[in-house]
Amino acid sequence: MNTYHRLLKRQLKKADLDAGTLRLIAPFLLQVNEAYTTFDSDLQQVEGILEKSSQELFQTNQQLKNNIESISGQLSKVAGNIKDVIFEMDLDGNWSYLNPAWYTLTGFKVKDCLGKPYHTFLRDDQGKPYTNLINLSSPNFKTLSKIFKSQQLDGKHKWLDFSLKVIKSEKGQNEGYIGTIVDITKIKETELALIEAKEKESHANKAKDEFLSTMSHEIRTPLNAVIGISHLLLLENPKPEQLENLNTLKHSSEHLLCLVNDILDFNKIASGQLELEERDFNLGQVLNGLQSIFHNTAKEKDLRLIIKKDTTLPKTFIGDSTRLSQILTNLVSNAIKFTEEGKVSVDIEAIEESKNYCVLEFIITDTGIGIPEDKKDKIFLSFAQANSDTTRKYGGTGLGLAICKQLLELMDSELHLESEVGKGSTFSFKIKLTKSTKADYKEELNIFDVSAIHQQDNLKGVKILVAEDNKVNIMVIEKFLSKWQVDYDIAENGLLALNKTLENTYDMILMDLQMPVMNGFEASKAIRESNNPLHKVIPIYALSASTGMDIKNQLWEYGIDGLICKPFNPTDLFKKLIGILHQKYIH
Repeated sequence: MNTYHRLLKRQLKKADLDAGTLRLIAPFLLQVNEAYTTFDSDLQQVEGILEKSSQELFQTNQQLKNNIESISGQLSKVAGNIKDVIFEMDLDGNWSYLNPAWYTLTGFKVKDCLGKPYHTFLRDDQGKPYTNLINLSSPNFKTLSKIFKSQQLDGKHKWLDFSLKVIKSEKGQNEGYIGTIVDITKIKETELALIEAKEKESHANKAKDEFLSTMSHEIRTPLNAVIGISHLLLLENPKPEQLENLNTLKHSSEHLLCLVNDILDFNKIASGQLELEERDFNLGQVLNGLQSIFHNTAKEKDLRLIIKKDTTLPKTFIGDSTRLSQILTNLVSNAIKFTEEGKVSVDIEAIEESKNYCVLEFIITDTGIGIPEDKKDKIFLSFAQANSDTTRKYGGTGLGLAICKQLLELMDSELHLESEVGKGSTFSFKIKLTKSTKADYKEELNIFDVSAIHQQDNLKGVKILVAEDNKVNIMVIEKFLSKWQVDYDIAENGLLALNKTLENTYDMILMDLQMPVMNGFEASKAIRESNNPLHKVIPIYALSASTGMDIKNQLWEYGIDGLICKPFNPTDLFKKLIGILHQKYIH
């Protein structure tokens, strides 16, 4: 029994068995004793393992605790260094967390704010609590962002970007809010400064446009009288000694008109308000017009003007013939101006052709003074010429080539230059034009012989109402209408024009836009809105020196069919009036 396990001994002692019984169950007791001994051994091993695991767990726990403290410290350091406010808020809108940036932004200590409503510390631009910044009574947002102007404790204002996000539980219930407040004052001030600068620029551009429009009107009105009277005097068989003076007067006034038009066109292109037309035109007529315009100018300088085109070219195209003519006119005018002897030639060739389009190359060559290599880029700048003495000697604004360059850029083309001082210059450009389906399209009646105008009787008996308040302009147009045997009435303001249309029947109305009592726009609208059915279809054309950027758009709004610009060339005016009547009786 002494060799048995202590537990087994204790149990046998309680059982109080006799020696015979003990001997009889001895084998069984040996097995039980071995089981107790094995259990003790296993228990000791388990306890050893548990002790070791406990120590390892303790060490891991300590390490984790240290790591958490380290991370918390780093996060606190990071949160302390973040310049933007990070916050948490409960469902009632009370602050539950604010990082140190809060104090920097608002001047309120974090500990004084926690547990208190947000609107106690966030103020609107009047310094009042911003109670309606968030609707917490029935929040229907996942995220919310607002930018507002806030008055601070020191009375200064800051622009704040307030962002809020809902925190949800695993069951989808709202538990609170987390968000940021960012000081965007510098960004907002820059934005507002840019907006203000843009508005100032817009006002400046508007003022510039109004100034140019006003100056255009003020310059064109007397210029109309000068050009008109010079044409009238040339039609009245002047004496030979007067003819040179009258031609000089006519050419000088037309030159002044070109300068005004250049400045206005350049402004229109620069402000992006020039739109290219897409309509049928006859290339031959464009070139014939070019020949007619510069034939006498070249002849006076004893220069040969040669215009030739590829004989295989189609006659008609679709594009902006007015702007193409303007480019060619500027280039040929320059070529003649800067050439003292020799020739100026214009060559047009098709360098690419398909069923629907042609790519044409226009080459303008002169034998003039040429352009130095270091000045070639300068001449394409606005208000610039190759040399300072060029303006004094040859005149001009220096806008012609700048306008050509910008017009060609609008046409997806570019202007090329080759030049040698003393030998001449060559300007060239390529444009892609759509072929017209009209085989032989012709423009409206074109008359170039000014001396023959008074012999035309196409306008004989036509009744025209002219609304015009300028005495000199009235005199000029009266003389031309009389020569063309037109039956006309004059109204010196818009109200008189309206009254005359109620009393008489006219074939067309020429309406000045800027008049006293009632302007041309209001008068035209009133005529269109009258009960007379003829007033719905009568041609009304603005005859005006105003060329503002929005004039054409305004014409349609007031029922005006088109614009005839002053000063007008009598030939062009006659041609226009014939065309208007032709369109009226066709339709």
